[in-house]
Amino acid sequence: MKSDGMRKAYRDRTQTRSRDPPFPDRGPACYSLAKSFQMRAIRVIRAVLCLLLAGATACARKPASIQVSPRKVLLYGIERSQRLTAQLLDSKGQPIEGGRVTWTSSKGDVAAVDEAGRVLAKGEGKAKVTAALGEISTDVPVEVVDAATIVIVPGGVVLVGPVGTTLALAGSVKSSKNQPVPLRPTWKSSDEKVVKVTPDGTLTSVGNGTATVTAQVGDLQGAAEVTVMVRDVARLEVRPATALVRVGDSQRFEIVAFGPDGARLENAIARYRSSNPAVATIDGAGVASGIAPGTATIHADLAGQAAEATLIVN
Repeated sequence: MKSDGMRKAYRDRTQTRSRDPPFPDRGPACYSLAKSFQMRAIRVIRAVLCLLLAGATACARKPASIQVSPRKVLLYGIERSQRLTAQLLDSKGQPIEGGRVTWTSSKGDVAAVDEAGRVLAKGEGKAKVTAALGEISTDVPVEVVDAATIVIVPGGVVLVGPVGTTLALAGSVKSSKNQPVPLRPTWKSSDEKVVKVTPDGTLTSVGNGTATVTAQVGDLQGAAEVTVMVRDVARLEVRPATALVRVGDSQRFEIVAFGPDGARLENAIARYRSSNPAVATIDGAGVASGIAPGTATIHADLAGQAAEATLIVN
């Protein structure tokens, strides 16, 4: 009987212990702290996963091509320069960072390029500049034109006459060896309230004052100062009235303009032309050149008035 009683007491204690919780009840505050810790742990894990995913995506975007700007280079003048910039693109044409391209030139005596992509004109001709990274590369065509100066004739102009008086300027491009370069410059006036200029270099007076007219090819410029005097012109004279030169020699002609009151209008410039360019030519500054034996008539006109002179070439 005693043995049966002991076994029953043991079973009762065991059942009571199995119903007890493994940890004592520590209240709501302890439960809230545990839940907060779990949420923070979840956020940290998510952040780490995002970083790993972003890193994997970045590693997957490898350079597929190189985009260079500008795509073509035209340099007017020796020692002129142009900066090239390169952008790496992925297979979808999207820009990516990382990696540095190397720059090379196919003809260093025409166009040299430094490690930063600056192209420097060294001689007239054509070359190819290459931007490369590993097995990918892009070529940029480069052309160098030996254009050293732009000469405007006449170089200084006093445009006398009523509003709307015109005069043609000539802009010639010269190389570093002072040889003519077949390029046509673009023209611009600094003050169109004084004088306007057409694409071919023809001036038109607008109002009294002074403006600068520029002829430009690329970043190469030539300039002429133009003074406009709004006056009526009643008469012109060409001086000298007769001139004699040899073939290859030159003669400068000048005009004298007079107002309605007979007063002389100083430094006026007229439009000149030769009646026989095979014998003699004349430029916008009034300088005539003997070409072949013969006689040519030099015509000058300004603001509706005209005058003539004779040039004999022997």
